[in-house]
Amino acid sequence: MVTNERSGHKRGRREDSSSKSVSPPEKEKTGGKDANKQAFLSQKSIARFFYENHVELSAVDSPSFWKMMTASCGQTELKLPDSHDLKGWMLQETLKEVEVHVKKIKDSWTVTGCSLLLDAWIDEKGRDLVAFVADCPAGPVYLKSFDVSLIKSNATALVSLVDELVDEVGRHNVIQIVASSTCGWVGELGKSFAASNDEKVFWSVSVSHCFELMLVKIGKMYTLGYIVDKVNKITQFINNNPLVLKLVRDHSDGVDMTASSSSFEFEFFIPYLTLESIFKAKKALGDMFALSDWNKEEDIEISKLMNDSSFWETVEIVVKCASPLIRGLLFLSAANNQQVGYIYDAMDGIKESIAKEFNDKKLCYEPLWEVIDEVWNTHLHSPLHAAGYFLNPTAFYFNGFHLDQEVATGLISTLLHTEKERSIQAKIATQLHMYRLGQDCFNEASQADQISGLAPAEWWAQKASEHPELQSFAVKVLSQTCEGASRYKMKRSLAEKLLLTEGMSRSEQQHLEELAFVHYNLHLQSCKTKLKRRTTSSLSLSLSLSCGKQGLRRLLLTDSTLLTRLDPATKVKAGTWVVRLVKCFKV
Repeated sequence: MVTNERSGHKRGRREDSSSKSVSPPEKEKTGGKDANKQAFLSQKSIARFFYENHVELSAVDSPSFWKMMTASCGQTELKLPDSHDLKGWMLQETLKEVEVHVKKIKDSWTVTGCSLLLDAWIDEKGRDLVAFVADCPAGPVYLKSFDVSLIKSNATALVSLVDELVDEVGRHNVIQIVASSTCGWVGELGKSFAASNDEKVFWSVSVSHCFELMLVKIGKMYTLGYIVDKVNKITQFINNNPLVLKLVRDHSDGVDMTASSSSFEFEFFIPYLTLESIFKAKKALGDMFALSDWNKEEDIEISKLMNDSSFWETVEIVVKCASPLIRGLLFLSAANNQQVGYIYDAMDGIKESIAKEFNDKKLCYEPLWEVIDEVWNTHLHSPLHAAGYFLNPTAFYFNGFHLDQEVATGLISTLLHTEKERSIQAKIATQLHMYRLGQDCFNEASQADQISGLAPAEWWAQKASEHPELQSFAVKVLSQTCEGASRYKMKRSLAEKLLLTEGMSRSEQQHLEELAFVHYNLHLQSCKTKLKRRTTSSLSLSLSLSCGKQGLRRLLLTDSTLLTRLDPATKVKAGTWVVRLVKCFKV
């Protein structure tokens, strides 16, 4: 049995509320005077703050809250809501607004599709809980929370649970599932999806979690724990001595010796960023200790560490390993939730950057490539990524584009998954031939000035209207994220409370359902706004485009038998149109 919190159903308004809520004054409901209208808007803003940040509603009755608001607004007769208002009519008004916002996002799924994100955790009571979020370019939507404690060892029941949710969202809308972890029941569920011959929906693991796994494995190779302990001693020493800190900053051109977790989206970066900061300040630190006398035991220990060549050699190696991964993830993060078109190139770029860091010495970089490939192949890679690489015009019309069996198979697998009608599949196969050769509308659209500054999905929406079937397919593929729910940093306490329904009346349960629906979707809306503020200039791209006919010639396969060596099961599913697609890739 699964305990769940449902937020997608039609909600009946409660006639009897335990909060004894009051209605807004008539003047405020009908508009009233400007002063009343402004007071009403102020009340709504206060209510939104409480709902969005999951602040205990009773806090609004606190005398200190009233004093704070009065002091801030400078009004002695400021009209503030009380807890009855927040639990009653104000919650219902906000609920209506959030439902309109959510419906608008859901309506966009027919065009862009969506990714289903799993946020799984174990609470203090030892329960295995999970929240589901549907993500798309229009924004993330909170769907449901479940307690899966009783079925976590039953793979069939877990798959059935996810299938039911996919059906509720709309199987034609859900392009992929992105998990936040590879451990426990989530990892086993991922294996079940990977082992399924009838791939109903793609499964992948959050790119940030996969990068974290890579860094952890690399850290073990170079005893990172030992190195970080030493670096922390240096950092602590510097931060505890203001004069030393100033001296270091003067010597290091302002290099920040401490990486604040609030400055970065990914907290697991911090040890590596600290290492990099220390390494960049190496000369400043050496100069500082060379110019001064150090007598204290702690000072002498740090001074010896500064002259330990083996320590600095290891720090340099770890920085060379980690920096390309960190830069790669930050690059992908800048794409917000449309990363599928970039991840292939990003991973290749990371590996090439690591090789360059080690002067292309295979003996040095190959073990690191093996770590990256292991995580990529086991957890991260999806056919969807291959299709995204092929359909990203920035990558495709670039002279470094490489079409191999993995990319071709991934493209066809994604087409089979996304479009079920054989006649549409055949049309898309023909239109892909046009895209590959830069013919028809793609002749002009494949030029660098037509691609630059546009996200891949935008490019297809603007440039490919003459081929609507391929356009629709490409937009859905390129509108997907590679990131999981963790980037939204959802507070789990409300879901935990909601899934502990023993002793609750139906009215109390419904109140919590509405509060959760409002809180999580306001929080997600706020997160989306923050992410939009990020610059996407880095996406215009570190790739220098070389398009036109010369670039297209390089797209011709050197191995004309590539697509004829597809997996037999893929051939059978594809039908006769796959032959046409095979032919279009032959030289």
